[in-house]
Amino acid sequence: MDIKVTEKQGYYVVTLKGSLDMYTSVELKSQTDSLSLKSGDKIILQLSDVSYIDSSGIGVLIKIVNGAQAASATVHLTGIKPMIEKIFKVAGLMSFFSFIDENEFKTKYPA
Repeated sequence: MDIKVTEKQGYYVVTLKGSLDMYTSVELKSQTDSLSLKSGDKIILQLSDVSYIDSSGIGVLIKIVNGAQAASATVHLTGIKPMIEKIFKVAGLMSFFSFIDENEFKTKYPA
């Protein structure tokens, strides 16, 4: 998995490419834990190039959201593929995560 973190004024764009699984989720968690989040900051997880996600990957996304909320920051997911969205729906996680569409992402959070 390739992970690229871009820091901007008030937000971070974390672009992921590849599989988010038990082998790669540790690195993602490490990268997001190192962010200096302040109240009101946002983390945008760009998932358009994520081809696979397993329960470890979903678990780390939940941990990222919980960590951000503890810092009074927010996390948005964008670019989620339909087959991965289906996993979120089956797991009952659509209301837990905040999703934004690609147009909103490109307009509000240029990387």
